[in-house]
Amino acid sequence: MARPSSYPLELRKRAVCMVAEVRGDYPNESAALRVAAQKLGIGSAEALRNWVKHDETDSGQRPGTTTESPPGSRR
Repeated sequence: MARPSSYPLELRKRAVCMVAEVRGDYPNESAALRVAAQKLGIGSAEALRNWVKHDETDSGQRPGTTTESPPGSRR
């Protein structure tokens, strides 16, 4: 089981939205993640990358188990 995030849910949502908004302004996703993480005071761009991937899974843009799926199920 994953450790609970030390970042509030609202901050995580805001960070994911920011990455989506600025992604086209940077040469690659890693640069957009670094900038957004730095601006919002998130210690790790990798944590933000995981939040973005999780959001993409939940919205159906990426295959995987969503937050709403029962444990042990796969899409």
